Amino acid sequence: MIEEKVEVKISKQDYESFMKSWLTVYQLSQKFPAFSENSIRALIYASKPRLRAKSKNGEEYVPGNGLAHAIRKVGRRVLIDECAFAEWINSQSAS
Repeated sequence: MIEEKVEVKISKQDYESFMKSWLTVYQLSQKFPAFSENSIRALIYASKPRLRAKSKNGEEYVPGNGLAHAIRKVGRRVLIDECAFAEWINSQSAS
């Protein structure tokens, strides 16, 4: 039996992405009890800019809430980066 040592080189960005703590909507709601599953789903829906139905001032898009960078979809499963979600919460204004 011959054993070969294989060395795989990955970029720092790929390594950091691999090491992130990805949680499902349910797991995130358990980790952050202030947010229910439905409220997290609403935040996911509002994360990206979307087309406005009708506007009086001529704006065509509703701006996103800025959470899109923390969300990934793998098939039908939605995963959220725990650290990015916590940073997003801290970045929200207190008003």
